[in-house]
Amino acid sequence: MSVHILAVHNVLNTSAAKWFAFGQNPAVAGTLEDIWSFGGRHTEIATAAELKVSSSSGSDTFNVEIEGLDADWNPQTVTQALAGQTETAVGSGVTWIRVLSMHNVSAVPAVGDVYCYLDDTVAGGIPQTQTKVQLKMPIGFERSMAARQSVPLGKRGNIIQIAGYISAAQASEGRLMYREFGEVAEVRRIFNIYFSGERIPYIIPLECEAKSDIFFLATGNGFISAEVNGFYENA
Repeated sequence: MSVHILAVHNVLNTSAAKWFAFGQNPAVAGTLEDIWSFGGRHTEIATAAELKVSSSSGSDTFNVEIEGLDADWNPQTVTQALAGQTETAVGSGVTWIRVLSMHNVSAVPAVGDVYCYLDDTVAGGIPQTQTKVQLKMPIGFERSMAARQSVPLGKRGNIIQIAGYISAAQASEGRLMYREFGEVAEVRRIFNIYFSGERIPYIIPLECEAKSDIFFLATGNGFISAEVNGFYENA
């Protein structure tokens, strides 16, 4: 089963900001999971910290570009060379409160899966603690797959559309989640997806304040293990 979930955003008060993120969860079953390629639930960074990267293959030594928000919630980008399966810091003394995307900026395709995470025990280049993993770039994709976004300091986002598509004749449930700064995440929309898909426009855009998080959860309602895909982009 494959589900495709879409959100379109327009970031106000800037002409340069671009939100673009899409994700895939390869096996969503009977419990709610985030739409990201590592699977299970994702845990946001609580206090700004350094990030690490590594690959499941010792052959991967190319550059990846990491995009996210710094300790003050301002956008930042760092290009970092991988060292195969060796845990490597992203930048020198650079801290992050959110990390949103990672992609291969070299001419060499990845041999292994690439991970971005908080400092952790690593085995064969793979971080071992679910709550510390922030992004995974699966083999063959050359970029991370995580359907979530966060609004930078001094900006505002508007959600104007969500949609879901499924490639098997089984029902699935999608949840659009919104977490205002300093609060717990709340459901902003629940929609059931069947074979024909579902598209929901917002006539009045759903406003997302500065330093807020927006992400999708999905479940296959316990029928079968489901592959879930989704993306965001600015209007």
